[in-house]
Amino acid sequence: MLFLAALLAVAILQAPHLIAANTSVHGHWLGLWLMWSVCCGIIHGVGFHPRSLVGRLLLLPWLAWPSLLYGLWLMRSYFIA
Repeated sequence: MLFLAALLAVAILQAPHLIAANTSVHGHWLGLWLMWSVCCGIIHGVGFHPRSLVGRLLLLPWLAWPSLLYGLWLMRSYFIA
């Protein structure tokens, strides 16, 4: 999960125009959602487990997996081209 989050983070930092609202069909909420999944993936990937219930629900890795995969699928032109 750490590897996927790092790949998506690099792709977002290097090519933000692929998910930016003015230059693509996606809105700002998608960028926010993908950045949340990167944060969640890195936190889970390094082995951190929050103690509070709110932290556990906010950083649930089962929600981040599909988001990371979807984000990598959206950014596929960055990796292929």
